[in-house]
Amino acid sequence: MAFSLTSKQIELRGSWLVAKVRKPEDGSWTFSRLNLNEHIGNNDGVFDITMDRWHNTAQEWSVHLRGPILYARLRTIAGGYAEETCINLDLFVRNRDGNLEFQNLGDSLLLYTAGLTLDNAILRGLVVGRDGKFHMSEIDLDEYYGNIGGKFEIDERHYSRTGRNFKLERDSNRLRLVGELQDYEGVHHPTEVDLSACIVNRRGRLSFSKPADSIEREHWTTVVAEQVPVFGPAIAGLHRSKDEARTENQCYYEIATSTNSASFTIGVAIGAFIGRACESPIIGTVLGAALSNASDVFVEDQIVNAIEDPHARSQVQEAKLGSFVSEALRNLIVPEQTAAAAEFLSASFNPEIDVWKNGLTAWLEKQNLNLLADLSLYATMKKVFKQLQGETIEEWENTLSEIEGLRERSHTLELKPEDPPQVIVEEPEAPETEAIEAPETAAEAEASNEGEATKADTVSELEASDKAPETNATEATTQTEPITEAAPTEAATTEPTKAAPETANTASSSTRASSDKSVLKDGAKNASQTNVSGNANTKPNVSTKRWHSVIGIPVWRKSWSRPRQHRVV
Repeated sequence: MAFSLTSKQIELRGSWLVAKVRKPEDGSWTFSRLNLNEHIGNNDGVFDITMDRWHNTAQEWSVHLRGPILYARLRTIAGGYAEETCINLDLFVRNRDGNLEFQNLGDSLLLYTAGLTLDNAILRGLVVGRDGKFHMSEIDLDEYYGNIGGKFEIDERHYSRTGRNFKLERDSNRLRLVGELQDYEGVHHPTEVDLSACIVNRRGRLSFSKPADSIEREHWTTVVAEQVPVFGPAIAGLHRSKDEARTENQCYYEIATSTNSASFTIGVAIGAFIGRACESPIIGTVLGAALSNASDVFVEDQIVNAIEDPHARSQVQEAKLGSFVSEALRNLIVPEQTAAAAEFLSASFNPEIDVWKNGLTAWLEKQNLNLLADLSLYATMKKVFKQLQGETIEEWENTLSEIEGLRERSHTLELKPEDPPQVIVEEPEAPETEAIEAPETAAEAEASNEGEATKADTVSELEASDKAPETNATEATTQTEPITEAAPTEAATTEPTKAAPETANTASSSTRASSDKSVLKDGAKNASQTNVSGNANTKPNVSTKRWHSVIGIPVWRKSWSRPRQHRVV
């Protein structure tokens, strides 16, 4: 049982349980897997370990594994999906020589039971059912045992009518009913009977079975604790009574050296103490596995270490331990009977648990370990049972909320401010000054002035032509000649003598002509340009005109200005 004690990297892949398992021979780790679909079934929306193929009727997105606990929503007989159900795999999966193996629900009274008590002739207790949960069950022993000559006799009845001082005693491999019965003369004689030989757990109910029937009667330490590889015998030693040869200090040392973890040792020991107190090795082993894998129950952080008051530190650990055990027990007990089972466990709990805990504390002090606070396990478990019955433990809630608030505050104070953003200021670049060449001669200055005037006229004509609407080419062509004669350009009337500058200034004139051409680039796409080769009086080709509407009266005008004539050198 309790495969999680010797496993790591536990995963669920579909219906397969996958983990790295520790081998008992050399302590090495090996890969192992187990198909849970072959050992667990669906009984009307609830897990059933006597059936199979639960995964075929599970809602896919709801299947997940949290530690050793399997969760899922299963389909019901009506066709819908039931509420989420869970089963603790530590109850049934064990590590057998490095391989994961499923342990079927046994009939033995010593295995899947908890808190067995005797009320005159009524035997009561918690037993594990087909759903992997603990159920309340009872049986009247007067219906199956009688008194014959001062001794218990099977298949007889009403032994309690002629007896007294009845009680239960558990030893290494049996559960005995001890008492005093009258003989035929009325004298009481001490006697006993082995209940584990005939009283069994039959699928979650206490039942009577004749001795001839095949019953699993192995001792619980052999079936449960000793099957844990490497340090299983030490766990079994913690569950056993004081008449065993192995001392508790030896058990602590074996677990600590095998796991190299003090918190792991404390978790296993606390679980074993709870199992001994409620007379259930299976509960003790499962709780020990859960506590040993808990990350914040016995490992104190900086917030707890900063508390100097030992009483306050014990309150913090008690709140953590109690809340964790309460949640673990809630997952082990059927929800409908949680309150009744908690009341029953509270009444049967053994107060000697504090004596066992003090022995563990003394051993930890010898090892210079202070992970276990000075708290009472008996008082803590009493509060756990009250919480399971529906009561609110305000002391625990306030303590945990204060610790969480301190942790958040500490985390906030530890946050370092971000580096201030770096502001990079770029110096503006100095504008580049354009070199302006001064005219060298009067003729060049006059030619420059004429060019500037022509450019201004051209820009004004461009602005006006942008507002003119599109016209047909034929209409524009018929009006070309009159406008050409009426508005001749300055370039056409310029004298040849003024248009011919000196030879040294030819380059600057060409530069200005190129600049003028770039300004007229967009307009020149629709106009026809003519190069003047020789005569200055030659009329250039005229561009097409477009119609323009002025107060509803269509008029025509040139769409673009005439192209600038090239100067004749």
